[in-house]
Amino acid sequence: MILTGEFFTIHALEKGDGMVKAGLLWNATHPIFQGHFPGQPVVPGVCMIQLVQEILQQALEKPVELVSSSQVKFLHVIDPGQFPATDLLLQYSVTENGTYTVNSTLMKENTNFMKMNAVFNAPVLSK
Repeated sequence: MILTGEFFTIHALEKGDGMVKAGLLWNATHPIFQGHFPGQPVVPGVCMIQLVQEILQQALEKPVELVSSSQVKFLHVIDPGQFPATDLLLQYSVTENGTYTVNSTLMKENTNFMKMNAVFNAPVLSK
């Protein structure tokens, strides 16, 4: 599942040592909001998790897979009409076995929408 472009747009991407901050613009007219939920659009939680993976992939410039998440907290709904722009902050480190430990927060100013601690793997792609 690739969400970038149709569901949201990255309007700013800042990368540092073990850190990524992405500025996101939600497409309130995307068809997903017609079903989730009609008249009260909400960004689905699974899409927030996918967003973390996609931003991490862009930062690392290679594909990653979610291995596990020790904690996922959905703290506030994202209505794209009320919050058309949000920020995703990722802090990550590489473990001895080559996986990535990621702490992420999806937010806008003082409102936190989601917090997630997860482990991602960068699979070796065969040719």
